[in-house]
Amino acid sequence: MDTQGRQLLVTGSRVYTGSRSQPWAEAVLIEGDRIVFVGLEDDARQRADTNAGEIRVEGGLVTAGLNDSHIHTEYGGYALTTLNLEGVFTMPELQHRLREYAEAYPDREWIEGYSLFYEPMTGLEIPEREALDAAVADRPVYIRAFDFHSAWCNTEALRRAGIDRGANVEPPNEVVVDPRTGVATGMLKEGAKNLVDAVLAEPTEDQMMEMLCDACRYLNSLGITSVQNMNGNLTSLERWARLKARDELTIRMYTYMNVREEMPREYLNDILAYTKQYADEWNRAAGVKLFIDGVVEAKTAWMLDPYADGSGDTGVPDLDPGAYREIVVESDRLGMDVATHAIGSRGIRGALDAYEAAQNANGGRRGRRHRVEHIEAPDPKDLERFGRLGVTASMQPLHAAPTSDPRFTPWTQLIGPEREVYAFPWRTLIETGARLSYGSDWPVVTPDVRIGLHTAVTRQNPAGLPAGGWHPQLSVTLAQAIDAYTSGAAYAQQQEDIKGTIEPGKVADISVFARDLFALHPDELMDTEIALTIVGGRVVHQGSKVDADRDLAASAGSVAR
Repeated sequence: MDTQGRQLLVTGSRVYTGSRSQPWAEAVLIEGDRIVFVGLEDDARQRADTNAGEIRVEGGLVTAGLNDSHIHTEYGGYALTTLNLEGVFTMPELQHRLREYAEAYPDREWIEGYSLFYEPMTGLEIPEREALDAAVADRPVYIRAFDFHSAWCNTEALRRAGIDRGANVEPPNEVVVDPRTGVATGMLKEGAKNLVDAVLAEPTEDQMMEMLCDACRYLNSLGITSVQNMNGNLTSLERWARLKARDELTIRMYTYMNVREEMPREYLNDILAYTKQYADEWNRAAGVKLFIDGVVEAKTAWMLDPYADGSGDTGVPDLDPGAYREIVVESDRLGMDVATHAIGSRGIRGALDAYEAAQNANGGRRGRRHRVEHIEAPDPKDLERFGRLGVTASMQPLHAAPTSDPRFTPWTQLIGPEREVYAFPWRTLIETGARLSYGSDWPVVTPDVRIGLHTAVTRQNPAGLPAGGWHPQLSVTLAQAIDAYTSGAAYAQQQEDIKGTIEPGKVADISVFARDLFALHPDELMDTEIALTIVGGRVVHQGSKVDADRDLAASAGSVAR
């Protein structure tokens, strides 16, 4: 929605500014793409022009624009076109969903699904491919795990990819093969998924652009105004630029560029050039994204001590540790921020060691905002290093308590009770001086911040399990959780000077909940409507609880559909 250059008043709700100097207000006045006043409603009206528009959400809560600090927007847009398997926990239920989907889409050459938890594939008496064949055998079935680090195929998908007898890939990548038969079981770990991705039909560029527009609208409907992309390349930057030129970009994009071990080191200079070329408030190249390990469920997370299944496995590094440190130190020297996926205790320690080595080699922090992504199973001795080294803890609340009971998941069984008490240590990280930034990892889990807030403050899954929370001593307050989605996320991307709090001079990115979250029971957070999303002074989503000027409401309806 375009306010045609008019000022815009947002009233009727409590305003949680996130600013320490003025944490609460009654109204926000916007002019153009900037906030010009925050304070009492009467004062805001006196400052507003006579032709200012007004949007009123009675009894709601205004926050700074929600910022998902770890997301895969292009994957998410693509996932919206496939079968969402979130919340499926048994093989019969999975088979039923696959049959239904195949019947509903008889013309689709491939049956693709995403967001499947590991439970349906755990403890099977037959290979995974045979279980999937029992649902759909005449077409290839390809299902990505919720964490996108594993996948499962039926027999036809394995055959089309030419991997029905396995493939020669380097660890931690693996086409799992039954040693008795020599036939692939159907499970693919880590980069082995690429062997199937290579035979899938690529979306056309027009289709990809439409998927990105759909992703933006979907995120706006959840109150999200900014995202930090973790799967960037030059093509994605160019796509965002085209959307901005067409006035169809309704999310601020901040992109980390993927770097793998096999890439020439000269690519870091290319990324540095991208950070200068794409450096505006809407489409910004941030720096480098690296993987140091995998995930617990596939036993590819790199641990200091063996997994609790008696196998003696400790996982393997995703990247040669020497090469990883070299890339970190060089990226830091060039002046770029580094985001590292690190889930296991040894992986997390390795990331912190590399960041400390970069500071020692290059003359201190020098304004860098390096970060560790996920931090699921750390060694407690490493937690104080985040604050001391100035490393952002970028975490995803729903990873700790997905839709299943977190006490009884493959993750919990592999970690074991001794390490479980330090898992996802949000509160401890804050108490030791770290900056906490929240995101979703969408399409790994839903980007719905309302569910993320519920998990962060209760340590429960959406069904309220377990009673009292899973290690509730590690939960955070509602204000801390909102901060992690706003000011903490802005800090992680070095943009706290322009967004993350509601203050005059900052960009007019605002999220409005239909009810005051601070007055609710935690279980009510998930059901509170997103009443309004404003990005750059423009309404990009408007819910049913909004009292607005008629022309403003009509314009908003054409944007948020």
